Amino acid sequence: MRAKFVANTIAALETALDALISKYNEQGRNASEPVPQWILPPLSCQFLEEAATLLPPDNYAFEFGSGRSTSALRRAFPAVFTLEHSNEWLRQTESSEDAIVRRPTDESAVVPLERCWNRLRLIESFNLARSPDILARLRQARLILVDSPPNPAKREHALFLALRHGPVGAVIVLDDLEIRATSRFAHRLARQNAKRFRFWRMNIDHQLGVFLKLRVGRIRSRPSLIEFVGTWLRA
Repeated sequence: MRAKFVANTIAALETALDALISKYNEQGRNASEPVPQWILPPLSCQFLEEAATLLPPDNYAFEFGSGRSTSALRRAFPAVFTLEHSNEWLRQTESSEDAIVRRPTDESAVVPLERCWNRLRLIESFNLARSPDILARLRQARLILVDSPPNPAKREHALFLALRHGPVGAVIVLDDLEIRATSRFAHRLARQNAKRFRFWRMNIDHQLGVFLKLRVGRIRSRPSLIEFVGTWLRA
């Protein structure tokens, strides 16, 4: 009975998310205003806030990277965890004129990026194996935004962490699919894990990749030769 209830809940969320993304893709086709480059644009922030309304009211959000998204998430969620690689950037986020003041339920942490090995590839990412408390927050999050490391082409491992540790029913949003390398690994992970995730590409702003986690299971990640070589060139 419990399994059937969960399956029905996820199916309803998938249907609602599909309709919401279709609406935003239509807005993206009709958009004419210039898109800011180094911050999450207003339409993408609006999508995060509207996606939150599809989730349970006591849900929790997690973001890789702070910025305009931090205020958007705080408006939409009762609790937000912000993971940042830079103390300076986090201070700028919290002190900006339009920032939503950090509440007692909000948390943040600074974890400097490290070089580490991933399937014979040298990558730069957040080493959360040393931070079980942060992993615990990630496992609670029903919406996860992946907008860091700053170089979008280096976000594959952060996305992998979100896909692996996010709970069933989590909505995982990746920014900057307009970057070819980012689009490549997002579509590959979606294809290799199609039984566990529903994936949408949103053609708004910097282009978003949206994953809905349908079920638990081992996350597959087999990079192509182009990706393997590209990772080494960016190392």
